[in-house]
Formats: sequence, structure tokens, C-alpha cells
Amino acid sequence: MDSRSPAATPPAVEVATPPSPCVYFKDLAPFLPDSLDGYTHATTEGSTGKYGEVSVSEAERTFTRGEDREVKVRIVDTTLGGKIAKAIKAAAEDGKQKAASDPTAPIFWEAAVGFVRYDAAEVTAEANLLVGDRYVVAVTSRGFPNTVEVRRVARGLDLARLAQLR
Repeated sequence: MDSRSPAATPPAVEVATPPSPCVYFKDLAPFLPDSLDGYTHATTEGSTGKYGEVSVSEAERTFTRGEDREVKVRIVDTTLGGKIAKAIKAAAEDGKQKAASDPTAPIFWEAAVGFVRYDAAEVTAEANLLVGDRYVVAVTSRGFPNTVEVRRVARGLDLARLAQLR
């Protein structure tokens, strides 16, 4: 016979899961444009996940114009934000000597800093912005002859309000 008394079931211990260090993707989605003049809304996607020590939250909306033109707006919040912020700021600073009329001149707005690129071979443009020293907003286009459209779309986003989101 077992000399131990029947073991009482220990009380359940609740382990609190720390909140995600990133804003949930559904809280990022309202900062995506609902529509773009002359475009058709194609898709909206989003996710929040943890991959080891790295957390990432992203929301993306794609718009099309005809068969050969597309614009995507993507907002990302990640625990890797510090490294990405340094890279975006460095790229913007590197291009600071470019004239404002240069289609690849960096962006220095009140709530955002970023850089713009154009790949003529792929007919793609992108503006990568650091917003509120936290969020990465990428506006990409396909099928346009320059960076005008990504700059226009980026300018239309409420980046000041996004910068305040915590």
C-alpha cells in the first residue's frame, strides 16, 4: 500500500501571456486607403505572428488599374523595427543631396522619413517610409514610368495619425 496520502490536485496556475509588442494587424488596417481614384480594390490582407523572438504585424491593400498597373500599400510593425528604422533613416540621409525635383529624392515629412526607388527594367517604384519612428509603410507600384504615383499615394495616407498609434 502506498503510504502517501492521496495527492490533492494543485490549483491551476494561470500563466499570463505577455501582450504582443506589436500592434495587432486589425488596428493597422484602418490606416490603409479604402480606395484610390481610378483604381479597383483587389485584395486586403493582414497578419500578426511571432517567430521565435521576432514579432511582426502587417496589413496590406492592393489596388489595380487595368491589367498592367498596380499599387500596394503595406504597413508593418515589428520587433525588428529598430534595425529597419536605422536602415531607412540612413538611406534617406544618403540621398539628402538630391534635388527635390529628383524622382528618387528622399522623403522628409513631419511624421515620416523615407527613400524612394525606381527600377526601369521591372517598371516598379517603391517608397519606404519610417512613420513615428516605429512603423514601416511601403507603397509600391507596378506599370508606372516613374515614382510620381507612389509619392502621391504616400502623401494621401494619414501618417500623422498612424505615428500616434501605440
